[in-house]
Amino acid sequence: MARRSDIAAFLGDEGDAARPGAEHAPRPIPVRQSPTPRQAFLVGPTIYLRPIELADAEVSAFWRPSPFPTPSAVVREQLTESLPVELRNGTRRLVACRRSDNQPVGSAQIASEDGRTTAVTFHVPGVFGPQRSSDLTAEMSRLLVPWLNHAQDEMVVWVQIPADDPVLARAVRVAGMKLAYCLREALLTTDGGRHELECWQALHPTWLARFGPPPDGVQGNVHRVVRSPGRLEYRGRAVDPPANAVSVGNRIYLRPIEQEDAETIARWSMRETETGFDTGRPYRSPISYWEWHRTQATERFPSWVRFAICLLRDGAVIGSHGLADIDWLDRTAETETELVRGEYRGGGYGTEAKHLLLEYGFAHLGIHMVRSVAWAFNTRSCEALRKQGYRDAGRMAWTGFKSGEMADDLVFDLLASEWRGARV
Repeated sequence: MARRSDIAAFLGDEGDAARPGAEHAPRPIPVRQSPTPRQAFLVGPTIYLRPIELADAEVSAFWRPSPFPTPSAVVREQLTESLPVELRNGTRRLVACRRSDNQPVGSAQIASEDGRTTAVTFHVPGVFGPQRSSDLTAEMSRLLVPWLNHAQDEMVVWVQIPADDPVLARAVRVAGMKLAYCLREALLTTDGGRHELECWQALHPTWLARFGPPPDGVQGNVHRVVRSPGRLEYRGRAVDPPANAVSVGNRIYLRPIEQEDAETIARWSMRETETGFDTGRPYRSPISYWEWHRTQATERFPSWVRFAICLLRDGAVIGSHGLADIDWLDRTAETETELVRGEYRGGGYGTEAKHLLLEYGFAHLGIHMVRSVAWAFNTRSCEALRKQGYRDAGRMAWTGFKSGEMADDLVFDLLASEWRGARV
């Protein structure tokens, strides 16, 4: 086991972080002899990182980020089924093991959808306590960030950490990272309080020299006015809500997406004229688009719920939206909206649909905070989010290409208390 002074030197100190240009100049990782002969890299003073093995099922509580106790036989079955699928989808999980006895003590998930940008999330079980958790997470970040940037040639590496942890903040600074965005009250604490969640990013120095530093993110705009808040219930009408409606507004309502809706939306998307969405105009197969929705609907605790957006006057489907990446413990989610019928854009339908979705998330699911992401160049979507009450939370660099140029994402957040306070 390395001495405490060795760990402090490995993680760096505030003096290193204060040097000019330190946020883009990672310190070399000290080379130490590991007692594990097969491990030649990703080795730190007290831990090393390695891929998951079936034997890890016996101690899954020490590395698997699940709040539920799971028998080792079940974990082994899940690993056999899920690991190949996750790898095909660009997700890897590395187990952090103590060098002294090879005991798993945590893990890191590495997710990359495009092969050039990577998001890293860490897990250390609560039984280790807050101080040990900070030390282990900091050591994992100091190992992974330079490796992903320089050995894996990732253009951008993102790491999420609690905002009020000085050990982690020092470690990511020394690893050459810079704050990208901060989400308010995104993490639930053991005493029922709330932490902010920070996302730090490390940019590959070669691309940084080529493109130059991206613009800094903006945080603030707290004193805004929510002009179109949604109602908590369907009222004031002499007739019942439309069949199967979940939330009803003045002109539209939300209901579950049926197979016919998915096929309709897929076909309407092929008539798209707007090129500012994602990497261009989408094309969808009615078969695969419905299968994706069907699969989501079969999950007991789905990570993504979606609705058809329908006109109140005749039930016509004009778009879809939902809550993505739902965290049922911290009660957070990401909102997304798509109006496939272009003639209904710019008329307030998207804002009305968004507030019906927020009503569903905040009032019915008990979501505490939602976030949303939009291209920085998509000023219409960004302004719509601000109008709907979202706050600017920061900026993610180099999330994609547009018209031959690197493009950034702006990140926004909104608290349930803010939405409720502004509701009319």
